Amino acid sequence: MSSYLLVDNSNTRTKFVLASPGAVHDMRIVPTAEIEVSAVRALTADWQFRRVCMASVVPQAAELIEAAFARGTVLRLKHAGFLKVDFSQYAGISTLGEDRMANVLGLAESSPMPAVAVDMGTATTFDVAVAGAAAPVFRGGIISPGLAAFASCLHQKTAQLPELKSWEGGSAIGCSTVESMASAVRIGYPAMIDAMLDAIEQELNTPMQIVLTGGDAPALAPLLRHSCKIDPLLTIRGLASALDFSL
Repeated sequence: MSSYLLVDNSNTRTKFVLASPGAVHDMRIVPTAEIEVSAVRALTADWQFRRVCMASVVPQAAELIEAAFARGTVLRLKHAGFLKVDFSQYAGISTLGEDRMANVLGLAESSPMPAVAVDMGTATTFDVAVAGAAAPVFRGGIISPGLAAFASCLHQKTAQLPELKSWEGGSAIGCSTVESMASAVRIGYPAMIDAMLDAIEQELNTPMQIVLTGGDAPALAPLLRHSCKIDPLLTIRGLASALDFSL
C-alpha cells in the first residue's frame, strides 16, 4: 500500500506525517523557524512516499519545503476545486488559510454536521461546516488570538507588567500582579471560547459537534462549558482527504 507525506506547516511548529489509507506510520515535528531545504530532506530521507500534501500558513517556509522535494510532488490546499467540501458560499475564499481548509476537510471526514473545528494554536480559529445537498458546506468562522498571545500581550504592551510564566491555579481575585494577570487568562480565555461557541450555535439555531485541535486544546478543553472532542490529527485528516483517503 502506498504511503504519502502530509505536512502541516503552522506558525510555530511543522508536522511531517507519513501515512497511508487508515494508518499513521510516523510523525516528526520541527520548529517552523528551523525549516531549511537540507533539514527537510534529512528529516524525510528514510521515508518512502508517492506524494506530498501540505497545508501552510507560512509562505517562506512553504517555499523551502516545496524546494526539498521533486517538482510537481507537492499538492497545496490553496485551490478549492478538488476538495470534498463546498467552499463556494465563502466570499473570502482567496484569503482562506490552508490550515482552515484542512480542518474543515477533517471535520467532513470525521464528524456529523453541523460541526465546528476550533484550532488552538498561535491563533485560535473557529471553522463552521453544515450539511449540504451534495457535500458539507463551509459557512465561515472566527479568528482570535491564541492562548499564548492572549497571555503575553500585557507584558509586551506595557512598561511594568511582567511576563506570565504560568496561568494555572489560584483564585479569581488575585493578590499580586502576577496572580491578577493569571486569573484573567485562566478564567477569561476559556470564557471567550465558550462565548464564541454560544454565538455560533445561536446563529445556526442548533447544537454543533465541537472538535478541538492544536497544541493548547488539552489544557483548555477541561475549562470549557461545552462538550468537546479533541482530535490532534484533525488537520492531518484533512490533508489525507485531499489525497482521497481516510485516516
